[in-house]
Amino acid sequence: MSRSPAVSLLAAVVALVLAHPAAAQSTAPASSATEFDTVVVTATGVQQWIRDAPASISVITREEIERKPVSSIGQLLSTVPGVTGGYALSGAQSKIRLRGLPEQYTLILIDGRRQGNSAGVNYRDDLGPQDLNWLSPDMIERIEVVRGPMSSLYGSDAMGGVINIITRKIAPEWGGSVTYNYSRPDASDRGDTIQLGAQFSGPLTDRLGLRVGANLTDRASDTGPRQTPGNKAENANALLNWRVTDDHTIGIEASRGVQRNMGDGEVAAWGLSKLEHTGYVVSHDGRYGDSSTSKATVVRNEYEDTGSDVGTRSKETVFDAVFNTGFDWGVPHALNVGGQWKREELRNEATIGTVPVTWTGSGRISPENEADSWALFAEDHLSLRENLTLTLGLRLDNTDNYDDNLSPRIYAVWHPSRDWTIRGGVSEGFRAPNLKQGTAGAATQSRGNGCTSLVVEGWSNRAVNADGTTGCYMAGNPNLEPETSTNYEIGAGFDRNGWSVAATYFHTDFEDKIEQVPLRDLPGFDSSFVNGYWWTVAQNIQEARTRGVEASIVVPLHERLTWTTNATRMLESKNRTTGANLLVVPKLTANSSLDLDLTEAWSLSLSAQHIGEQLVAASSNTFAKAYTTWDLATGYDVNRHLTLRAGVRNLGDTSTLEEGNNYDGGARTWFVGATARF
Repeated sequence: MSRSPAVSLLAAVVALVLAHPAAAQSTAPASSATEFDTVVVTATGVQQWIRDAPASISVITREEIERKPVSSIGQLLSTVPGVTGGYALSGAQSKIRLRGLPEQYTLILIDGRRQGNSAGVNYRDDLGPQDLNWLSPDMIERIEVVRGPMSSLYGSDAMGGVINIITRKIAPEWGGSVTYNYSRPDASDRGDTIQLGAQFSGPLTDRLGLRVGANLTDRASDTGPRQTPGNKAENANALLNWRVTDDHTIGIEASRGVQRNMGDGEVAAWGLSKLEHTGYVVSHDGRYGDSSTSKATVVRNEYEDTGSDVGTRSKETVFDAVFNTGFDWGVPHALNVGGQWKREELRNEATIGTVPVTWTGSGRISPENEADSWALFAEDHLSLRENLTLTLGLRLDNTDNYDDNLSPRIYAVWHPSRDWTIRGGVSEGFRAPNLKQGTAGAATQSRGNGCTSLVVEGWSNRAVNADGTTGCYMAGNPNLEPETSTNYEIGAGFDRNGWSVAATYFHTDFEDKIEQVPLRDLPGFDSSFVNGYWWTVAQNIQEARTRGVEASIVVPLHERLTWTTNATRMLESKNRTTGANLLVVPKLTANSSLDLDLTEAWSLSLSAQHIGEQLVAASSNTFAKAYTTWDLATGYDVNRHLTLRAGVRNLGDTSTLEEGNNYDGGARTWFVGATARF
């Protein structure tokens, strides 16, 4: 079997370094706390310098989060290389996608732990927002974005990558912050936004610490057609840490959130009218000697639709345990071993068991469904040379009703000199079908939008059902197999005296993609109509491929002025089975920012975001035009206790709808805000 160019190049790099040990030994260590002080944890589960991380990873800092108010964390993430989405406040384009893969292939974590998924609570999985905004921005220390499959470490749903939201630690002394932001569009038919947030933490005793946070975001609905509906989000969180001994800590955490979606006249609400989230966490962190640590967590997440009479809720219980140790067997090793047990439960009376006869010919089934899974994994980081690290990982996942799945990973990071980093690897990803996809009696009726991908298969809005509708039923399938992918990437980066240049080529082959197909395509059926309705069934039939290049540059123009730019160019984003382009993946995205420190206390930032041509209708092969928006923001530290900020988003009042897009990116919006610390 022929090897990918990325695999061959990676092998050549490793062989070259191993063949020249003298040169490697004469090189200074690649990282130091003074020069490369960005620490990340998501790529391996333990702390390490970002330049040594075995993955393509970006970090959104606390300062970037505070720079300007955002109605969604997705707006912040949209500026990261390899990320598409986050361009709108609601709808499909508000969702974050990594390297061209749909949002369901991105795993969202808080402090390294899963926070469940509310998609199954919606009538259709894609009709609700991503679970990115259940945490107050005041409580976020940073956000780590890992692009590319991380299934060897995190399992299912991490096929496209991982977004890990890292929260602020409990302070050694009592203190906190309060934030207020107000945003006002300069169009009379646009709704304004108020944001309130607060967090405080400190010691209760010499061994007990407490952190409490709360947040309110209230956006009024627009009133014009095709514009953005309103929403209101309220969240609260409390964490209690007990340092049992100097080496062992127990944490207990509880969170509660409510999201409401409201329309106004011609503007229809998007998502559930009222969605509630409750979360509980019990954790233990241990240290054993100088080189071994452990972490164990039990997480319970519940999502419930309380805005309707239909009983719809999902629950997820997860137990995670990992042990990290270091040893030297001729070559230094950093080994992580662990396991996971998970139970998912879903009750959706609007979808599961709603029809008396499913495509299988059986009667009604219970609207409840559940599945258990478990996993074991190991990942070893070998320091082959002072400047070369090789990561080997393997995870075994066992999910009810599906075969066991192995997800291997190999990744190398090489520093040929102090300023250069070359990295690359190969990894396998997988995603098990969700509870709806794997249930024959889970039948979602679409009025047509969910069926448009079937135009090439013969469906049209002239296929009238018995009740006069023109949509289709989309049923699950208990005979599905997990989706899998193979990811290759190779990249290089240069860092010196504030300068930074990096580029990465990525290539993902996506296998067994689950799509809805006409019932007639299944053995034993010669028609897609059952009891007068058009039926489609989930099937593993499709393959996809995404290829592209991510690049970034940081230029210190002056000791007070920095220019930062990144861009992602999609070379290919195609359904290889049908030949169709994948939806909502711009060919080119770019973000650029000029950041000026006028004084030590006063900063000014001018940024631009370019969204290239993108497909908006696969059935007619219709593309929207490229467009660029500009933002201007300024912040002033009155003193160490008070920061003021103001600015304008979408300075040129660019309309995405005028460029042919099927989403509303928002009008020119002015904002003011303040953060008080105590």
